[in-house]
Amino acid sequence: MKIDYAAAFDKYNARFEKAVGDKPTGSYSKFHNHMIKRLEREEFEKRLDTYVQLHGACKRMLDGGSTISDALVHDFEEAAAWVAVKAPDLYAMFRGEIGDPKDAAPEAVD
Repeated sequence: MKIDYAAAFDKYNARFEKAVGDKPTGSYSKFHNHMIKRLEREEFEKRLDTYVQLHGACKRMLDGGSTISDALVHDFEEAAAWVAVKAPDLYAMFRGEIGDPKDAAPEAVD
C-alpha cells in the first residue's frame, strides 16, 4: 500500500486538534491511555508506517485464527494513539471489526 503522506498528515492534524486541542509541535498530551507528542511531518510518517504495519499484522493474525498477545495489542494501541487514532477494542477485533488503516493512511494516487 502506497501512502499519501501529505493527506495523512492533514488528517492527523485535524484528529489531533479535535482530540486534544491546538498544541504546538513537540508538546505532549494525553490521548486515551497514552501520552503522545504532536509530531512533525517526518516523525509522523515513521509513526504512521508503524501503525499500518501493526494493523496489518493484527489483521493477518485474526484472519488466520491466531491469538494475539497482550504485548502486540498494547503496541497496536500505542501506535494508533501516536497517529491520533483510537484503536478498536479487543472484543471488536476478535469479531473482525479491526477498522481500516486507510482512515489514517490514505492511498496515494499515481
